Amino acid sequence: MRWWKLTAFAMSITLFYSWQVSPNQTDQIVEGRSLYLRHCSPCHGEKGKGDGPIAKIVKPAIPDLTEGVFKFRSTPSGNLPTDEDLRRVIVEGVPSTPMMGVKGILSDEEVNSLVAFLKTLCPDFKDKGNAAPIKINPVPMTPKLLELGKQIYRDFQCNTCHGEKGDGDGPMAKSLKDNKGRPVQVLSFRDANNFKNGYEPAEIYRTIMTGLDGTPMASFADVLTEEEGWAVAYFVHSMISQKPARQRSNISIPVKTVQGSASMLSVDDKTWEKISSFELPLQSLWRRNRPESVRLKALVLGQVLFLRLNWDDTTFNGKGKVLDSISVQIPINFQNPVPSLFWGDHVSPVLVFQWIAGKGLTVFEARGFASKTARKYEAEGRGVWRKGQWTTVLKLKLPKLPNRLPFSIHLWDGGAGDSGEKRSITGWHWLQINPY
Repeated sequence: MRWWKLTAFAMSITLFYSWQVSPNQTDQIVEGRSLYLRHCSPCHGEKGKGDGPIAKIVKPAIPDLTEGVFKFRSTPSGNLPTDEDLRRVIVEGVPSTPMMGVKGILSDEEVNSLVAFLKTLCPDFKDKGNAAPIKINPVPMTPKLLELGKQIYRDFQCNTCHGEKGDGDGPMAKSLKDNKGRPVQVLSFRDANNFKNGYEPAEIYRTIMTGLDGTPMASFADVLTEEEGWAVAYFVHSMISQKPARQRSNISIPVKTVQGSASMLSVDDKTWEKISSFELPLQSLWRRNRPESVRLKALVLGQVLFLRLNWDDTTFNGKGKVLDSISVQIPINFQNPVPSLFWGDHVSPVLVFQWIAGKGLTVFEARGFASKTARKYEAEGRGVWRKGQWTTVLKLKLPKLPNRLPFSIHLWDGGAGDSGEKRSITGWHWLQINPY
């Protein structure tokens, strides 16, 4: 049995049996713990130590929440984040990492409960408390300020890591490590999606003046004036050519209901020409982020849901041990809360429809990593690879079509080494099924 299955089995036992609740644990913390175990523990681990069942494959490395070292803060370096900082990271997620945000997935009250529980994992929140956020007083951008930022970027040798043009290719970039000796990847400034702490000038300023604790990116609050900090922020922002950042979760996709036969549609059926395509960003759990997205078309025909999925893949892997594949997961019970992104959970199990090149469609039910059971289901799947692209069509006959159906997509590129838990994922999105 693989290491992650053993870890997942232990976690599944924890999920079924509540921890002993001491009298000082409020209902909010109890709710937060339940949400944490379902949505966060697959990566962060049961007790926040960064040792969840998939932590060993995830890049960048999962932080240990118990140590009190937090990258994304509005407080000075060396201090704990505020509740609002924690809330922001949970809701918005961390771009260019597998941490998807929960905006539209969890309520404000649930997010507050998660924040309350997260603070119990780190003793420093009780022993030290929070510092005040730094002051952010925007300075208007001028050509002179932009030129000052360019000069400071050179004088402070930011190019040593980030490169002359912000491409993340400075001479030290490949040798950088975090506070635990793990490699740190420096990403390009050209793409707004690479800014983990936000890409707007005020967010870049915050990162410059607070630093990213636990990484080589130190705070410059002691060496730059406010004006100089804004100058660098504006200069870095000027390097961004691809913006805005893509929405990685909580996209609502209108699904047209049409009349006609519910026979299986081919990938080239003319019916698809009238259906809008939606591009959903992908995030690899462990490698360079390719492909970057999957394109989805959806329709209901004769009360049957059809999904057309198209993505870039330069290599055909339909034979051998490592195969190209794609899956769509939906909750089994549409009335339950949105499931864990990582194969559901004991509160909200999922149905997974996985199409595998050379093998066809399989369906299984999952309640987390350690609980996957094959299911017989009225569903079909077809796929075609042409000119560096896969296109698949899934036909799903659901017992009842809800007006709003949460779903997420998982994708395996066999040519890039994806297999098992090594894959790319989307966040949770919504199919908005319209009547005739």
